Amino acid sequence: MGNSKKVLLIGWDAADWKVIHKLMDEGKMPAVQRLVENGTMGNMATLFPPLSPMLWTSIATGKRPYKHGIYGFTEPTPDKMSVQPMTSVSRKSKAIWNILNQEDMRSIVVGWWPSHPAEPINGAMVSDFFHKVPKKPGDPWKLMKNCVHPPELQEQIGKIRMHPEQLRAEHLLPFVPNIAKINQNQDSRLSAVMRTLCECVTTHRAASTLLQTQEWDFAAVYYDAIDHFCHGFMRYHPPRQNIVSEEDFEIYNNVINYAYIYHDSILEKLIQLAGEDTTVILMSDHGFHPDHLRPKSIPTEPAGPAVEHRDLGIFVASGPGIKKDHVIGGANLLDVAPTILTIYGLPYGEDMDGEPLLDMFEEEQEVSTIPSWEDVAGETGQHEQGASLGAVESKETMEQLIALGYIDRPDKDNTVAVEQCQRELDYNLARAFMDGSRFGEAIPLLNQMYNKYPLEFRFGLQLSNCLQAMNRTEELEQLVADLNSRWRSAQKIAMAKIGDVAKIAKERRLQFRELKKIDKENAEKDSDAPKLAQLDARGKPVLFSPPEAQAIRKIRTVARGNPQILDFLSATIAASKGDFEQAITHMENAETSKSRNPMFHNHLGNFYLELKRNEEAERSFSKALEIDDLNANSLLGMCRASLQQGKLTKAIDFGRQAIGVKFHSPVGHFYLAEALARAGKTELAVESYDKAIELNPNFVEAHNRLEKIYSTKLVDNDLATEHRHAATALESDQAEYLQESESIELNPVGSEEFEKMLPRLESDETAEFLRCLGQPKRLMKHLDKEETQPEDKPEIVIVTGLPRSGTSMMMQMLTSGGLEAFADETRQPDESNPKGYYESEKVKKLPYQNNWVPEAEGKVMKVVAPLITYLPQGFNYKLVYMTRDLDEIVESQRVMLENLNKTGGDLTPEKFKLMFLSQIRSLGYLLKLNGIQYCEIDYHETIKDPTASAAKVQEFLTAELSMQQMVQAVDPSLYRQKKQ
Repeated sequence: MGNSKKVLLIGWDAADWKVIHKLMDEGKMPAVQRLVENGTMGNMATLFPPLSPMLWTSIATGKRPYKHGIYGFTEPTPDKMSVQPMTSVSRKSKAIWNILNQEDMRSIVVGWWPSHPAEPINGAMVSDFFHKVPKKPGDPWKLMKNCVHPPELQEQIGKIRMHPEQLRAEHLLPFVPNIAKINQNQDSRLSAVMRTLCECVTTHRAASTLLQTQEWDFAAVYYDAIDHFCHGFMRYHPPRQNIVSEEDFEIYNNVINYAYIYHDSILEKLIQLAGEDTTVILMSDHGFHPDHLRPKSIPTEPAGPAVEHRDLGIFVASGPGIKKDHVIGGANLLDVAPTILTIYGLPYGEDMDGEPLLDMFEEEQEVSTIPSWEDVAGETGQHEQGASLGAVESKETMEQLIALGYIDRPDKDNTVAVEQCQRELDYNLARAFMDGSRFGEAIPLLNQMYNKYPLEFRFGLQLSNCLQAMNRTEELEQLVADLNSRWRSAQKIAMAKIGDVAKIAKERRLQFRELKKIDKENAEKDSDAPKLAQLDARGKPVLFSPPEAQAIRKIRTVARGNPQILDFLSATIAASKGDFEQAITHMENAETSKSRNPMFHNHLGNFYLELKRNEEAERSFSKALEIDDLNANSLLGMCRASLQQGKLTKAIDFGRQAIGVKFHSPVGHFYLAEALARAGKTELAVESYDKAIELNPNFVEAHNRLEKIYSTKLVDNDLATEHRHAATALESDQAEYLQESESIELNPVGSEEFEKMLPRLESDETAEFLRCLGQPKRLMKHLDKEETQPEDKPEIVIVTGLPRSGTSMMMQMLTSGGLEAFADETRQPDESNPKGYYESEKVKKLPYQNNWVPEAEGKVMKVVAPLITYLPQGFNYKLVYMTRDLDEIVESQRVMLENLNKTGGDLTPEKFKLMFLSQIRSLGYLLKLNGIQYCEIDYHETIKDPTASAAKVQEFLTAELSMQQMVQAVDPSLYRQKKQ
């Protein structure tokens, strides 16, 4: 077909007008300023839940999540054996570029979330995995498979990525002018700035390159950097919050502003490349609270950081035929795809949930629809079913989602991880149903989750919202009573555990002080000595390991309970029964007047409205608007209060403001219509009633109002009859639906079950904490060297060293000499070690289980160097420490992996050597620090003169060994990776 029109869609995740307007007023965002002056701008209403993969897919498809199939950040792998990041393969609907593909148009898509693996569209696609920087700044950056289409562009595009090691001070100073004040040994926040900046630059370079080198009709470029910067640094944005130190504020207060300024500069470049004949649309999927609405804390639940999101994003369009210096109201992200199809003169699908933003066009547009683009045949450029991710690409993206706080680290048990992943997908799906007013479909999902996961009270709270929306008062009352009972039972147990946490924290603060003393002593001897007393990003002592900290957050959440919510739900029940005075009493018990959440003030205002206490209602809605002046429900409340007082001009004004903020609100259009009808503006009222029915076809009251208007004022008997029949049919259907809809079931939960479900803090967690410190347990117990090395206990001979340093050979020598090996037969001899490995599977479990160590007393066991740190205190260790040329070790490991048909870490030999040197240094400090006796034996020298090495070992150990047998155990023919 072809088309002379071009559209460039630019997505800035989490961009917010509150920040942009201030910077535009200061002249710091000229590119956005020109777009606004030469185009149409407005707020962009989001969907719920406001999770980016779901939202950007709705933008691309024009459909709600329960239609397009993307429900969250992660998904089970196709074999259901593990978890991976959400992929484009899971999308069930055509995106805008797939539709244009069928119309013979070429598209460029860069970074859309999710878009991996890249789709084989007519044009070029760079997936959302392309720009993901490695977790550690020095790590290599391997280009993931299937992230560029067509494949022949992969090498060219891959070369333009920016690695953090390429950044210079001048790149970072605008973001962090006080960079010199950062102690980067203790503060990792600068590396987060570097990583996010490099990802942004990489995305922009890919987009710029493709816009210049490829033919295109449509281009979509998605930048996630503003969202990442905001989640990491919005807490430091002016004005300073009392939870932020003056030092942190001074260092990081400019990050957010410059992130926006930088995006403005790259926007200008994209606009230049697109050309004047291109329609440019800049938008965000949601905003990000930059002011007093910033939350003080993040909920302890998956995707908890979404609480920082604001439900209004940005929208601005500029180009041929677009109104200039114009403000549009009621834009919703579902409207973007229909609007783009309208620009190209194509119909939009009737199964899309949005509609074209016609008010932005200078001339009236010819708009047409088709039942669904899903039924239109043709080459779409979509994946065939069954495409999947590789393990490496999946792991890197998972790590980033974990770092950002969007997901918790998956459980080590894959079965549990898959179950938890599916739970969150079901929860997000239920919330998407609720956002689309399909409460009946959300109820079974939420009811099942509420019973299966009793500690996840969020499921019960959302279920209560559904029951309230469907006027199922009796069931709502049962649920609230059950929630109250569960909460109190769990709270009692959690409070006891909080006491245990306090005791552990007190002990570890003392331990931390001891570690600091050791750090000071070590630093005096060697400035490069590794730090033992660990500080977090904010410079506070690390007292708990990440798993422990996560468990403690959960315990504290349960211990706090949420009496305010329970009072609020009790108020809802009273209101459902028509007892609004009692509802207000419950709201007063919840201390609603002190709340900084507009929702509570809105509900209190609604109760006052029912009692015709209009002035009090207005005060409640005004309080909500003081907190958030763009709260659609507060504006609608003011509309209703004005309407009840006969202040029709005010009612109409507030009603228009409400739908301007949230256009896809059937209730908003209904009350605006009520005000218009009473003001005698009948035709405008009819339009608003019609819109309310369009948005909610089951709106009985709107049909009743229209039936009355057509019967008495506009006198159209056919339309009056049509609306009367519609209202009657709907009332009948709703009564039947409520009868047939599935009733909720509440399973009782006892205290014993809550005891099992609440996280535990036991000795194995301490081992995990010590792993984070990189030190053995004995150090934390503050035992003297004499106590840590009790000579009256049998020796445990440890053979240690780097893998492939000769540890197996030394095990052969010692066992031949007469020592008993602490080993099993799990790992059999092979080409790399034909005489055997002499290993125990229990040794591999040292990081999280070491109570078996007494079994090794009087024996010799092999423990590779990285695991030495996990040995418990109180044993008489003697270490035989094997050394070998690092080049030989690296080569020997490579050959061994090759023999096993496995791949190891993706590092260069030089970086492997640096890593090994670091391990050797750490082991040396560890042995000296704890007074552990060791004997150093060189592999090469042992091959050359086994008698000398055997004599050295015999002199070191207490046990009498057979020198002859030890020497005979050395086989020079196995010395195969010799340094040339």
